[in-house]
Amino acid sequence: LLMTVAAAAAATSQHGPFTDDFVEFLRKNEDRNEYALSAFKEYSSTGTFGGRATKDHKITRHPVVFVHGNSDSALHYADLASGWTKSVEHFKHGGYSGAELYGLTYGSRDINLSLQSSITCRNLLGLRRFLEAILEYTQMEKLGIVAHSMGVTLARKAIKGGVVHISGESCDLGDSLADSIDALVAISGANYGMCMCLMAGLDATPACGQAGYGPGACASHNATMEACMVHTDECKVIADYAGVLRAVNDEGDNDEDEDDDEKEADFVASLWSNDDPILGKNNLVWGRKTSMVPGSHLSHAYADLDHFQSKDKTVRDQLALVSKHAMHGGRAKRHH
Repeated sequence: LLMTVAAAAAATSQHGPFTDDFVEFLRKNEDRNEYALSAFKEYSSTGTFGGRATKDHKITRHPVVFVHGNSDSALHYADLASGWTKSVEHFKHGGYSGAELYGLTYGSRDINLSLQSSITCRNLLGLRRFLEAILEYTQMEKLGIVAHSMGVTLARKAIKGGVVHISGESCDLGDSLADSIDALVAISGANYGMCMCLMAGLDATPACGQAGYGPGACASHNATMEACMVHTDECKVIADYAGVLRAVNDEGDNDEDEDDDEKEADFVASLWSNDDPILGKNNLVWGRKTSMVPGSHLSHAYADLDHFQSKDKTVRDQLALVSKHAMHGGRAKRHH
């Protein structure tokens, strides 16, 4: 048993943490890269990954950044914080080097605290600066991004940039990074909120508030979780879901200058499971597929996968979508 545990730990540590070369680069601008450096210091070998093993290591592919979801981890930490270990292993088998794959941990890795998490300026700014640092470090013109759950929200806004107003705080993320993003693979995001937030007591939690995933009431006097999950066409024109999500979707009150046609990347793919118990049967929130990033070039719904399996069991599609802009085996399925 001890040998098995040791072997598992060794397998994880070969992917993380950041390499010495990348840490040395980050420390050249320590104030700006404080977010990434703090993750490196706090979360040990399961909390960060990426960077050249040696200074002369050549980078030939667009680097890929993996952004985990609420209460998850950069790499495997626990059964319900499995991180991107399986994805990293598959991308390496597909020819990517460790200098072309990056990730860090944010927030608590305790699933019991997930309802206390919401979108914050610290995480948005931190991720934005992490993306900028990787572009500068690798000297590549474009990145690929694979994001899951809350990571989809963070990645989309970090790319889009602009000023964000969240629960009494505001931050300026800078100009859009969309021209520097080759592919965004958005897995099981909640772009229009989550119906489960209408369960009694959950609406008062940070995760279900205006800086989280409140789905709104769709002008309904009977805004229940069950009603929310019913396909309701007339609700598609009512945008009363969480303010931070409306801002990311360019449906907020301060989006006069936003280009509604601008996508987050040259290629955007949205993936989800219709049997995800967290996002609800058929992924519906007041008539919209909540995991559909507006303007996606490709979308695909899996069956019989839960919220975490939609990340851990789709690694072949993740690689194909990032590298070829197509599903594994060429299965390009669209859902409208």
